[in-house]
Amino acid sequence: MALTRVKPEDCVSLTLFERIAAAALPERDRVLASIDRIDVGAGEAVFRQDDPHPFVYVVRQGLLKFTYLRADGEEWIKSFVAEGQFFGSLSALVAGRASFTVTAIEASSLERLPFFLLEDLADRDLAWSRMLRNALIILAERKERREREFLTLTAEERYRLLVREQVALLGRIPQKDLAAYLGITPVGLSRIARRVREEQESRAALNPG
Repeated sequence: MALTRVKPEDCVSLTLFERIAAAALPERDRVLASIDRIDVGAGEAVFRQDDPHPFVYVVRQGLLKFTYLRADGEEWIKSFVAEGQFFGSLSALVAGRASFTVTAIEASSLERLPFFLLEDLADRDLAWSRMLRNALIILAERKERREREFLTLTAEERYRLLVREQVALLGRIPQKDLAAYLGITPVGLSRIARRVREEQESRAALNPG
């Protein structure tokens, strides 16, 4: 994992934070001075479950997976993040330890900054306070949606939802990881994918052009 200081002209974090805040954010120079660029190779961990890791990340490029390590040593895939998204372990951000592991599926480039800086800025500025509040709501909603889908939808329904909403991402996720995320075997995933593909082909044949 390579760590360098991000160049101001290349920074994507501030652009994302201002979009989340829906406002211009002050003290840009202070923030830029605290952002590191981290490049990780495919298969490399950004941080691991139980690590003290009070940082927030923004994905510049690449694809990563979040996993929980179960007591039997098996992994449970929590979610995936790609470019343009941000993440952090909420438990680690409040002076605890990360509750999951983050591993790069593809070679990825990230920006990292300490959470305490965002807290300090939020304590002193309304726009930063709005940004931090909205960012935490986004993280909580992402977690809630994953729980709702896993508990209320079948594996096939979850796959169809991915096809509708994140079809470009599906081709980038290894089949074994996608199957684990859906809670089924790779064979089960292959059957579902084939059924969905055949339905799409049938509809296309009935409605040419």
